[in-house]
Amino acid sequence: MTTLCLVSIPIGNLQDISLRALEVLKSSDLIIGEEWKTTSKFLKYYQIQKDFAILNEHTTENEIQNLFQKIQSLHQVSLISDAGTPLVEDPGHVLLNKCIQNNFIIKAIPGANAFLTALVLSGFEISPFTFFGFLPRDKNERKKILQKQLQYKHTLVWYETPYRYKSVIYDLAQLVSKDKKIFLALNLTMDSEIQFRGKISDLLNQLDSFPKAEPVIILDNH
Repeated sequence: MTTLCLVSIPIGNLQDISLRALEVLKSSDLIIGEEWKTTSKFLKYYQIQKDFAILNEHTTENEIQNLFQKIQSLHQVSLISDAGTPLVEDPGHVLLNKCIQNNFIIKAIPGANAFLTALVLSGFEISPFTFFGFLPRDKNERKKILQKQLQYKHTLVWYETPYRYKSVIYDLAQLVSKDKKIFLALNLTMDSEIQFRGKISDLLNQLDSFPKAEPVIILDNH
């Protein structure tokens, strides 16, 4: 019986990995990562010499089927993302569901997660909150989606790319009061980490000076 392990890895600081995660990765017959360069660098850092496969948004259905056939004959396989907890706003659900349907043993190896880390740092009320993940690239479509999401009157959380997070914040500023409280986290857990906590109006005054970095955006929408 094959075991599929969903292994959480650091979101930035490579020291933020559990002993159990390292043990599981080292004992796996195959590791499935998201990007070749990132996965290779990650495994090299921990001196894990294992074969690995790649599964991302460009992987075709046939390639997923071939990967599934390959892991059926293995004892233990680990799925990781580029950072944090796998399957949170990154690919892998198709493979996971195939494994569930075929009665694989599924184990989660918990660890770092960017939006939970940002939530506890924000100081905002956590319960309830809604995590929306990534917004559409198209500006008009993004605004329509944001208008619907802003109907939830509690804490709201988004991921975004380093290249688009400023545009999302400018969009938010047009849709809600600039007195609303917002938390912006960039490069969480890294030496280059930046935190902003305050009114949207104050963030707008500083936003242009912020670098391209991995963001989490949290709005106190009470």
